[in-house]
Amino acid sequence: MLLKCQCKVKTIHLLTSQDEDSSAQQTSALAEIKQSLRSQNVCLDIQYSSTIHDREIRFNNGWIIKIGRGLDYFKKPKGRFSVGYCDYDFRECHETTVDVFHTKHTKKT
Repeated sequence: MLLKCQCKVKTIHLLTSQDEDSSAQQTSALAEIKQSLRSQNVCLDIQYSSTIHDREIRFNNGWIIKIGRGLDYFKKPKGRFSVGYCDYDFRECHETTVDVFHTKHTKKT
């Protein structure tokens, strides 16, 4: 979504928990996303927490996105030639909650 329009975001901080069942797959997927974003001049900073339940994405402009189910909220397409295979605007989503807020509306601890 960031790359579809002109964007000034240069760094994304992702705080998530380590997937105990498939940590190698998670590491590989996030490394691929990180490399892809790097080619668009966006830095993805990934940090893991053993105590956090919610996953959040923090942008360097103060915006925070918390996604209840993590980054896998899109359903898989039904096939390679299905609408939505290449364009996520047409993909169905899993039920989840997405919270978007700005740090100016958060309490500093």
